[in-house]
Amino acid sequence: MFKTEIRGNFIYEFPLGKGARGLKRALLYGWELSGIYSLYSGQFLTPQWTGPDPTGTAYTSSRTPAQVTIRPDHLHDANLPSAQRSTSRWFDVGAFAPPPAGRFGTSARGVIKGPSSWAVNAGLAKQFDLRGRARLRWEITSTNFFNHPNWNNPGTNISSLATAGVITGAGGEQALDTTGPRSFRTGLRLEW
Repeated sequence: MFKTEIRGNFIYEFPLGKGARGLKRALLYGWELSGIYSLYSGQFLTPQWTGPDPTGTAYTSSRTPAQVTIRPDHLHDANLPSAQRSTSRWFDVGAFAPPPAGRFGTSARGVIKGPSSWAVNAGLAKQFDLRGRARLRWEITSTNFFNHPNWNNPGTNISSLATAGVITGAGGEQALDTTGPRSFRTGLRLEW
């Protein structure tokens, strides 16, 4: 679940060349700038621990304890200040410990703040008036206009020291659907 989500869009029609005629109108009139922006403050993530069942509640028919994934003990706030966060250390893994024998871990759900995501898609269009009601519209659009990386969530299983607190790739929240590298597309459309 996201903490905060902000989305918006804009369309701006340039007020140039409205009263002009001929070549001046063809060059100046009909320009439009548009954009869509999406901002997400990040998800609340839940830490996990995997190992032999410390609670004794998992059933197994063998002599070895069952392997379970449960919440660990929560020792202190795991969220690092923004200046200390990196893709190789998003949160303090030392803020959690395996639960002792005889009980479940003390960590609550959603105590780790995941990375925020944002993207801006933009477009520029030019409309050419043809005879009658026909118009020709040229447009160029861009996804992830600022080419900003949006990171995946970090690994949250403290048993895996190689990936706990580590962000292993870009992709961000799937709701953005524009988290890949910047791309441009152009098109020409006849309207009547």
